[in-house]
Amino acid sequence: MKKGRGTTLFAAALAAAMTITGCSAPQGGNGNSAAAEGEAKTEGETKAGGSGETTYMTFGSSPSSSQFYTYWTAVGQTIMKVYPEYQVDISETQGAVDSTNRVVSGELEMGISTSATDYENYYGEGSWEGQPHTQSRLLWYFDESPIQIVVAKDAEIKGISDLSGKRFGPGGTGTSCATIVKRILEVLDVDADLFEAGQGDIKDAVIDRQIVGGSKAGIAGDSFVMEIGASLDIDLISFTDEEIDKICEAIPYVVPATIPAGTYDGVDYDVHTVQILQGSQSTSNLSQDLGYQFVKAIFEDGRDVWSVAYPQGAEKDMTELTLQSPIPLHAGTVQYLKEKGVEIPETLIPEEYKDVQ
Repeated sequence: MKKGRGTTLFAAALAAAMTITGCSAPQGGNGNSAAAEGEAKTEGETKAGGSGETTYMTFGSSPSSSQFYTYWTAVGQTIMKVYPEYQVDISETQGAVDSTNRVVSGELEMGISTSATDYENYYGEGSWEGQPHTQSRLLWYFDESPIQIVVAKDAEIKGISDLSGKRFGPGGTGTSCATIVKRILEVLDVDADLFEAGQGDIKDAVIDRQIVGGSKAGIAGDSFVMEIGASLDIDLISFTDEEIDKICEAIPYVVPATIPAGTYDGVDYDVHTVQILQGSQSTSNLSQDLGYQFVKAIFEDGRDVWSVAYPQGAEKDMTELTLQSPIPLHAGTVQYLKEKGVEIPETLIPEEYKDVQ
């Protein structure tokens, strides 16, 4: 059996006491893979669901160090539980940019993405400057990652404008967080002295008092903030309503967010910020039928499987999150949501979508 491209990881013992089974990955890189034909490879090279033979496919996960890795291993298990004829190989990627590139190339049937990478990939900005991929489609969003700007309390940073002239880490080099925070500083005319480094180095620099603070995009209760807070008293920067309006107008893929008071020790006020959304991306080359099966398994038929391994996601309204997509939805997503009576904005319905009677 062939091995999949990239580093393939096999998850052992999810909280649900299940095991991911590793299988061969589709060959990709030229856009002519099985996924690009709306099919998935089988031992007999048959179409998905066509002969009863096992169908192999590969999903791109977040890095194993990420808090979202457990979710992605559970997604693979969910698909296999609902559709036993499918075998899902979970391939670790370097993050949303890497995953999106591999989805677009046809190497992966679907993979992790964020609203930031979805937007930039579709419109040809950021990592894809001048190279729009208008075939990219959003399958669903499953969680939120608020931008959290943590500062040492005794630095007396009361608002974002107080970062002007201060040494500050905008986020790990190459991350969506760093891109967004730099853009926020530009939009709000804040001239901070940027400390460009990896996320771990930023954390250490804050703790060692080399910089006044740092940023991280992650779920509320993020370990980056908690580890800094364990070493020194902290504050989180909260934006004004006017600042949030300016940010959301300038950055179309972020939405307002509130981190409740008490989420972190010593932060006894609601933190008003913006957030990106965590999701699953594919392309228009993935058939509507297969996309529909994926979405139905995650939203409905297999919800009890992945929600055991990723219980915080079970609390989210995935329909509401998904409808905030900055790019068109996958045709299979549209089919599923319409089936459930959800009203979908015309801008999110892709041209390839076909009504199903």
